[in-house]
Amino acid sequence: MDEQLILDRYRLIERIASGGSAEVWRARDEQLDRLVAVKRLHPHLLPDDLSRQRLAAEARAAASLAHPVIVGIYDVDVDGEWPALVMELVDGEPLSARISREGPLSGRDAAVIGADLADALYHAHRQGVVHRDVKPGNVLLDPNGRARLVDFGIAHSLAETSARLTQAGSVVGTLRAMAPEQLAGGEIGPRTDLYGLGVVLHEALTGAPPYPVTSPLALADAQRAGPPPMPGVDEALATLVRACLTHRVDDRPIHAGAVAAALRAWADGDPAPALALASPGAASNATTAVTRVAPVPVPPPVEPAAAHRAGRRSPVSVLLMLLALGLILVMAAAALLGGDLLPAAVEPTGTARPTATERPTRAPTPVPTTRLTGWQAELAEKYFEDCGTAMDPSLIEGMRKKEAEDLIKELTEECKDDEGGNRGNGGGNGDDRGGGGGRGND
Repeated sequence: MDEQLILDRYRLIERIASGGSAEVWRARDEQLDRLVAVKRLHPHLLPDDLSRQRLAAEARAAASLAHPVIVGIYDVDVDGEWPALVMELVDGEPLSARISREGPLSGRDAAVIGADLADALYHAHRQGVVHRDVKPGNVLLDPNGRARLVDFGIAHSLAETSARLTQAGSVVGTLRAMAPEQLAGGEIGPRTDLYGLGVVLHEALTGAPPYPVTSPLALADAQRAGPPPMPGVDEALATLVRACLTHRVDDRPIHAGAVAAALRAWADGDPAPALALASPGAASNATTAVTRVAPVPVPPPVEPAAAHRAGRRSPVSVLLMLLALGLILVMAAAALLGGDLLPAAVEPTGTARPTATERPTRAPTPVPTTRLTGWQAELAEKYFEDCGTAMDPSLIEGMRKKEAEDLIKELTEECKDDEGGNRGNGGGNGDDRGGGGGRGND
C-alpha cells in the first residue's frame, strides 16, 4: 500500500505544518489534477469507529458551507491509519504568526478582517454549523491580506479528547480562546463563536490574548472579572470587542451578522453601530441554539423575536372579533323585532359592509422607532402596519439594509401566520469545525 496516497487519489507532496493534533500536507488530486491540502489527525485523537464516523458526519456538514472566507472541505478519510480531511489549499500564514512577527494590526485592518470572519460565521450559523474554535491560529491571511477561516469540521469530533487534555493542563493554546460556557462544559452555540471572534480581534488590536493565563481555573477567574481594558484602541472598537467577550452568553451581540455590519460601519467612519451592540438590552431577545452532532438548518439567529409576540392577538384581530360579535347581536335583535333594526350598512344576506366611520382602526400604540432613523424607521413602521404590533429596534440595529429587509419580511410572514393560527416553529443546530489547508493551519 502506498502510504503517500490518500483515498487512492490524493498524493502527499510535502508536509507544510505540524502540531499537537495534526499535520498538514500539500498534496495533488490525481483525478482532477489540482493541488489540495490534506490534514491528517493523530490517530490517538480518534481511536474508535464511533469517533471516526462522527468526524465523517461533521465533515459532510462543513462541506455544505459555501462562503468565500470559509476554506472548503473536499473529502474525508476515516478508514486509513490516519484520519484525514482533504481541503482547499490556501497559500498564506496564520494571523497568530503575523501578530507574533509584526505586532498588532491597525484598527482598520483588524476591523476588515473581523468583518469578513463575522460574515463567514453568520453564514455557517444560519446553516446550523458552529465552529467552536475560532482563534488567531485558525485564521489564515492570503498574500493580499484577506482572511480565510479554517478548521470547520473537527472541533466536536475532538471535543472529548480535548476536554481530557484540558483538565490535565495540556491544551494551553486553545484554552486561551475558550469561551466561559465551553470551560464550564455548558451549551455551545453561535454566540460561543462570537467570543472566539472577540479573542481574535483583541489579539489583532493589542498583540496579546485578553486573558494570558495557563490554567482553566485562572481563565475562569479572569473571565468572571470581565474583559480587560484595551489602551490605545479606539473606544468604539474596544467596546465592540468587549461586548463579544462578555461572560454571559446572552449579553453578547445578537448574531455575527450584526457584528460584521458594525465593524464595516466603524471602518467607514461610523462608530454608532459598534457602540449600540454593547448597549443594555441589545441582545435581550436573542437565544443561543445548542449544537448537535448532526446539524440541521436553523432559522435566522433573530428568530426568537417571534416569541415576543407569542400568546398575543394583534389589535386588529381583536377589533374584528368585537365587530363580528356586535353584528351578530344586532341581527338577532332585528330578527326578533321583524327586521326593523337592521342598519343600512348590513346587506340582506347578513354580510357586514362597514361605513367609513365603522371601519376598524389600528390600536394607537406608537412605534418605538426613536432609536431608528431613515430606512430602518420605515421598516419598523411597515412591520407595525402589517402586524399590528411594535418591533424591537435592536433587531435591525447594525444590520445592512438588505439583511434587515429580509428579516422583516420573514417576521411579517410569521405574524400573519400567527393571526391565522398557523404558526410553525423549527430549529436545531449543529456543531462543526471545518478544516482548511495552507501554511500553518493546524
